[in-house]
Amino acid sequence: MTAEDDREPARARMVRSAARMIRQRGVTGVGLRQIAADADGPRGSLQRYFPGGKTQVLLEAVDLALNDFAAGTRAAATDAATLPEAVAMIVDSWREVLLRSDFTSGCLLAAFVVDASAVDPLRAEADERFTRWRKAVALVYRRFGYDRVAAWDEALLVVSAIEGAALVSRAGRTTEPLDVVEKLLVDRLA
Repeated sequence: MTAEDDREPARARMVRSAARMIRQRGVTGVGLRQIAADADGPRGSLQRYFPGGKTQVLLEAVDLALNDFAAGTRAAATDAATLPEAVAMIVDSWREVLLRSDFTSGCLLAAFVVDASAVDPLRAEADERFTRWRKAVALVYRRFGYDRVAAWDEALLVVSAIEGAALVSRAGRTTEPLDVVEKLLVDRLA
């Protein structure tokens, strides 16, 4: 078995590369050929792998990234002993993304919204995926006794605060905005 055999399939590498590249460059800063080259994938197979073109790759990339965040939110929902601990776990998932990437990776959903004029269907897709994330966070609040309406409102606060703090953290190359957001969100629950 060679190192080539150990790698994930070309299609999966392309989706992973697209997710990373969009986080760093935005939607309009990434083309299919760049994705294929970055993933060391066969350029000639792009149409076969992604008959929906760039939009299909982008949507699969954002779903891949959301699965990572969903894992953090699920862990917060199941592993946290308290709501403040759960909220800290949710914020920490973003902190890890920024630190692992040395502050070069942002939010794919934000990239979709910023570049929506170039690829308008992506704006609606971003909204749907923000709603899914909000629902997951609301479930965490429900687990700790919040009613449906209050949990939904708190989830909007958490998602919005994290998104804003992640953007400011990336710009300043510091986790301070996320640290402060975490502290304020957690302190108000005490």
